[in-house]
Amino acid sequence: MRLSRLAITIIMLISALDIYADEAAEIRKKIPHFQGERLLAAYDRLYRLSLEGNDPSYQLRCINDLIAETERQRNFGKAGDAKVMKLIFFYNNDLSDSIYQQTPGVLDFLKVNKSWKNYYESWTLLVNTYNFAGKTSEALKEANLMFDDAKMRQDKFGMGMAYYVLGNVYSNMYNPEEAANTYAMSIDLLMQVRPLPMQLSDVFSYYSDELTTQNRYAELEQLTVRWKTFLTDYYKRRLDDSVGEADSRWGYYYMACAQAALGQGQLEKAQMMLDEMKGKSAGADVFLDRMWLYYTADLLIRKKDYREALALNDQSVQLAMNSDDKSVMIRTRKQRAEILEGLGRYQEAARLYYEMYAINDSINSNEVKQQLTEMNARFDNEHLKLQQQEERNRNILIIVSIIIAALLIFIVFRYIAAKRLKAAHVKLEEAHSELETAHSQLLTAYDQLEETTTAKERIESELRIARDIQMGMVPRVFPPFPDRDDIDLFASITPAKAVGGDLYDYFVLDEKLYFCLGDVSGKGVPASLFMAVAVNLFRVASKQQLPPAEIATRMNDVLSENNENSMFVTMFIGVADLKTGHLDFCNAGHNPPVIKETDGTAHFLKMKPNAPLGFWPGLKYVGETIEDISMKPFFIYSDGLNEAENANHDQYGDDRLLSQMQNQAYESAEQTINRLLADVHEHVGGAEQSDDLTMLCLRIRGKQQ
Repeated sequence: MRLSRLAITIIMLISALDIYADEAAEIRKKIPHFQGERLLAAYDRLYRLSLEGNDPSYQLRCINDLIAETERQRNFGKAGDAKVMKLIFFYNNDLSDSIYQQTPGVLDFLKVNKSWKNYYESWTLLVNTYNFAGKTSEALKEANLMFDDAKMRQDKFGMGMAYYVLGNVYSNMYNPEEAANTYAMSIDLLMQVRPLPMQLSDVFSYYSDELTTQNRYAELEQLTVRWKTFLTDYYKRRLDDSVGEADSRWGYYYMACAQAALGQGQLEKAQMMLDEMKGKSAGADVFLDRMWLYYTADLLIRKKDYREALALNDQSVQLAMNSDDKSVMIRTRKQRAEILEGLGRYQEAARLYYEMYAINDSINSNEVKQQLTEMNARFDNEHLKLQQQEERNRNILIIVSIIIAALLIFIVFRYIAAKRLKAAHVKLEEAHSELETAHSQLLTAYDQLEETTTAKERIESELRIARDIQMGMVPRVFPPFPDRDDIDLFASITPAKAVGGDLYDYFVLDEKLYFCLGDVSGKGVPASLFMAVAVNLFRVASKQQLPPAEIATRMNDVLSENNENSMFVTMFIGVADLKTGHLDFCNAGHNPPVIKETDGTAHFLKMKPNAPLGFWPGLKYVGETIEDISMKPFFIYSDGLNEAENANHDQYGDDRLLSQMQNQAYESAEQTINRLLADVHEHVGGAEQSDDLTMLCLRIRGKQQ
């Protein structure tokens, strides 16, 4: 979907080059006679004419001519524009190496000339190129550097674009929740820029994808309100934009409206939005045409008009055949199977589900397995009578066979019995010899088993010692502050294996509570060793009374040095002032904490994104503050809580966590954690624990005492 959108602008510009050949030739004849601004305008016109053809080498020649002339005239503003055009040319033609080589020089040029909009647009191209090439670490590093640079200049366009590309990175890492949060922050910043930047259209579109992926249709509907405001204002001020480009962007807006309406069961509204979407596409955008077919068929399925839906799906399948996107093939086939199921053609539907299973192992989910089971069951019911008849015939054949076999057995029994008696005597002697041999082997096996048992007990003993050492590194005595009544704090840690990688720590220094909770990548002994290093680093840095962001920065520099196994730890670090309730914190890629307000409502804390600790050295972490958390329960946890699965692979989930925090009255930190432990155990049932589970809850009196 994203690649289709990136190609929209190019597709709109492509037409036959020979239509413009005469005009281009005429301009080249006149170029020697032009001077100054007229000469630059001629080169610019020549380059824009080249875009309407399909000859990349000619386009590159034209843009190089334009750059050379701007530099000869020392017109650095237009030179910057031309250099960005060249990077866009490389980007649109998938020339990644050229982008890697030339972007640093372009950024230096733009920085010297203080052309900040071009500066951050060029940086955006570099991050997106790293991201779509699968170089996630490089993309994350550049996105964070880009944000720090823009923040230093208080450039809202730069910060908004940094959040935008960071959202693309999270999306490529299959982290839809972080991607959605980051896109939201990008929109908040870019909506403050004047004039409104065109890139907002893409951010709205990508944000809608992430909300749809998570079935957050109510939020998607709210997003479309802001989206419409942007498009209306943008095109009111941009009368020079092409009609086709505007129609395409409005088409994506109406598609998001249709998705939100379908997700909430608003079928009439969905039909209206699909009609608007069709009017905006009108065959000019192949991707929008395909999505219109898909969602219109989905609407017809909900109306149980399966025949009309099948006709639209036929067209969608034809368009999907021209795409190399595996997800497109899976989506259209899944919809077709659902239609065939509605038509009672269960055998065909089941075959399609098996084909989807073969296309991509990732489609082998519980949902598809369940659908396959249902299809097979219905197909079996459809042929029940035929199977019963076949079973009766089979039973008759079995009975006849048994009778014949019984007669044959009776005839030969005496002969066989005599031979068996003789053979049994021989076998008895052989068995006696084999028994003696087996007895000797059994004694040998017993000795080996005794040695193996001793070794296993030694390993288990060492693991118990390792677990005791690990548990001894985190506070285990409650209440932890027997002489204080201004802190209520409780924590628990439950490793998935004998030893794990989760951690937490806290202590009071000069009327300030230092605390953290982290989750090391992986499990077992390697994770526990990495955890031990992280705990010690936190204690050393915290006792220097550093702010959370500086603690995270120093820990990251140490953990990422010589990190050959590429291990990392997500961590939430906080420092709470026990007198005022003021909280400083830094979140390094960890799950968002839950805070319960004094009115009883609970919500996840919205935070700025930071990379996990240990990715690479030199990264500067960003800290945040909350003015007062006095008397507000503050809950931190590892993903072993919200991702805990039962036997059906259903996760505990954020919604259930938030409901427990909000609907249960707060009595104490210990009661809160024990209640959540009981609830997650009830959800998991007898399923094996798949990840370490760690929780920490605190409430301070602060200035309320």
